[in-house]
Amino acid sequence: MGYIHLNKKSFFHNADYYTKLLGDTNKICIALKDNAYGHGIEPMAQLSTEYGIKHTMVRNISEANRASKYSFETILVLYELPTEDCSKNYIFSLNSLSDIHRCLPRYKVELKIDTGMGRNGILPSEISEAIKLIQQKQLILNGVFTHFSCADEDDEFTKNQEKLFLKSINKIKDLHTKPFRIHCANSAGSHKVDTTLYDMARIGIGLYGYLDFEDVKDKVLPVLSFHAKKISTRVLNKGDAINYGATYKVPYDSFLVSNYDVGYGDGFFRLNERKKAYTEKNKEILGRVSMDGLSVEGDDETICIFNNARTLAQTHDTIHYEILTNLHAGVPKYII
Repeated sequence: MGYIHLNKKSFFHNADYYTKLLGDTNKICIALKDNAYGHGIEPMAQLSTEYGIKHTMVRNISEANRASKYSFETILVLYELPTEDCSKNYIFSLNSLSDIHRCLPRYKVELKIDTGMGRNGILPSEISEAIKLIQQKQLILNGVFTHFSCADEDDEFTKNQEKLFLKSINKIKDLHTKPFRIHCANSAGSHKVDTTLYDMARIGIGLYGYLDFEDVKDKVLPVLSFHAKKISTRVLNKGDAINYGATYKVPYDSFLVSNYDVGYGDGFFRLNERKKAYTEKNKEILGRVSMDGLSVEGDDETICIFNNARTLAQTHDTIHYEILTNLHAGVPKYII
């Protein structure tokens, strides 16, 4: 299944970038959700805490338990409510009035406001009811947040979301006198708001080395590279075929080709005769990718399949998030 390298220098470079942008390392909340966007929760938690990042967010309690082995001050659980045996140090996102009704009492929670994403969070019109329920259930309101739907695409829409969010915050402060943290920005959004107004920003893809708008996209560096090890080598002749469907025909005699231990079973998207992809040494991946292997001309013991997910995303008409998060969690990961 190959292996993944995680570049510590690149990650620290990206963390430096966001520390400068936000004004303080303490304002960085790294997204470790979904197996740290394919990078692995444990190695990225290790790098994060080594750098000095104190806050993280995860998808569910299982991921929170993995992150809790590291010295984070707060772990925000986005999509699961507490059970009786949950650590009291976890913070649980409330995505609806129903969540508040179902949440166990006396846990720390953060209330999400839907300011235009149209997905999760209470509506601004539900704020009074939500705060009343939170107080009745003796929940500890640790924070209030929202999520921008198109911070990398539409500045006007983002600003309107922020205005609605700040208006909602003022309403909540009128109803709830105890202090709570406030956050709204993701990797792109942190470039579009006055970060001095907020306690932190939830940074995911930016820390992993990708930003999606032109003027800043080259200011961060990809952290992950995906490598494969050779399984076997053979010499083929002109007209011989390689891999399923016999779609790739060898162009000349004495063609040296090797098979490597990465396939779509490891989360590397399948290629067929209608799509072409190349290794970092610009060698074509030949024919169809199999479940457990792919073929490349030559006999290198190892190959780097990619160190920037953007190119593969273009090949598959998708986004780099999908290329990264699709990588199998079991692929070994090494910090370099």
